[in-house]
Amino acid sequence: MELPYNGRATIIEDFDHTEIIIPAKKNWFVILFFSIWICGWAFGEFSGFNDGFGPNGNAGSLFMIVWLSGWTVGGFFALRTLWWMLLGKEIITVGQGAIIIDKKGALFYKSKTYDLREAKEFRAQEDPQSSYGTFGGRQTNVFNLDKSGTIRFDYGMQTVKFGEGLDEAEANYILQKLRNKKLIN
Repeated sequence: MELPYNGRATIIEDFDHTEIIIPAKKNWFVILFFSIWICGWAFGEFSGFNDGFGPNGNAGSLFMIVWLSGWTVGGFFALRTLWWMLLGKEIITVGQGAIIIDKKGALFYKSKTYDLREAKEFRAQEDPQSSYGTFGGRQTNVFNLDKSGTIRFDYGMQTVKFGEGLDEAEANYILQKLRNKKLIN
């Protein structure tokens, strides 16, 4: 017999606010692949830098500068993906007239604060166009962490999304907790 799913989110309720902590969804194939890939990337980065700028290098040829730039950017995105999947978590704080969405562990991410009086139509909705990976499960878009999430609300002429990777039932549970506490409508 299947056991009921208890969800991924941790909900911490305080007198005047509620904090929701959602660990990043882990894709163990991607974690293993990038862990190995980064070793090869580091070798290529240091070898390329040494070849282009070392004592026997050709003093920074245009090709080597362009190649190293692209190689470095590729490595940054691989490291960001790995770091997010291993240590990342969304922390949503609702209360005192604001909703704050922070993505701890997402390199170069600035937390967002929204006025709860302007936040309308809170709802749970899974992305119908979510991409599914080769090994099952939704893929994380670490390049644009603001564009995915099962929990949504309208803020002016924008739809804000958070709660990436939550099942719709868990998202509805979280919204009901916030409504019961009269933090959202």
